[in-house]
Amino acid sequence: MDTKPLTHPPQILVVDDEPSLVNLCLLIFEQAGYQARGAFSGKQALKMVGEEMPDLILLDVMMPGMDGIEVCRQIADLATAKRPTILMYTADDSQQTKVKGINAGATDFISKNIPIFDLPPQIDRFLTNNTPSK
Repeated sequence: MDTKPLTHPPQILVVDDEPSLVNLCLLIFEQAGYQARGAFSGKQALKMVGEEMPDLILLDVMMPGMDGIEVCRQIADLATAKRPTILMYTADDSQQTKVKGINAGATDFISKNIPIFDLPPQIDRFLTNNTPSK
């Protein structure tokens, strides 16, 4: 994947079926200087990605309907020059889930067991001076 320095505030899409978690993440990310949007289902996330590809997607694994693994697979299959960083956000730390996520196109995993206010530094590891090329 080609990289170049960030020239805009990072755009993050938070995808989780828990509205309170999405809204808290949006608040935390906006305070950290990111542009953040939220989706409450896999279907909604795919629609938003089709409209505007974010730099990074924080994607819950376990959601009703379309799970995060399938959402990740569909995003990775999109024919676009700009591939987002996809971080699977889950309480399921099993090796099987990680393998499925990586095979579907995920960049890495972040545990839901870390304090939510520690998310921006975790996200920064993937965004600071690196963003997918447009």
